[in-house]
Amino acid sequence: MSLLIFAYRKLEIIRQKEELNYRLMNMNRKLHDLQQYASNIADGSVSMSDMMNTPASMFGRQLMFMTYAHNGALMSAQQNMQGLMMMPHVQMQMQQMQDPNMKMMYQNWIFQNLYNQARERAGKQEEKLLHQQEEELHKEKAKLETQLKLLEAEYDAVKQGEDKSAQNWKPEYVA
Repeated sequence: MSLLIFAYRKLEIIRQKEELNYRLMNMNRKLHDLQQYASNIADGSVSMSDMMNTPASMFGRQLMFMTYAHNGALMSAQQNMQGLMMMPHVQMQMQQMQDPNMKMMYQNWIFQNLYNQARERAGKQEEKLLHQQEEELHKEKAKLETQLKLLEAEYDAVKQGEDKSAQNWKPEYVA
């Protein structure tokens, strides 16, 4: 009877190990995709090459990041530009410029710098979120690996128990 119990438990452990290995494989894929996405947005912007190299699981998130980063940077740059243009020393500097093209180029340069700074901040914020998610995935992966090791140890113990139980059922021939 105990031989059947050992065999059943062995099958159950194998099933659990397969399930854990499947979850571990998915966890590794998620980590890889997250790391690929993080490298794509590391500079705060997303190129066409980055879009082509983005894992399918992160494509939607990358599109959302691009929209969020652009719209947020644009709004931030506009607000900061208005605030800058109201500062007395900037107004004085602008009045000293005689050439309207030079004024426009200067204003565009300031605006572009403000925009780039805001995009960079958005990238760093997303990077921080990605880092937190990556840490959570690593913790979960460590738990799964620990469970897998425990199941391996239990499997070995059950196998030994099954072998001993089989020895008890083995007929002994006496000559």
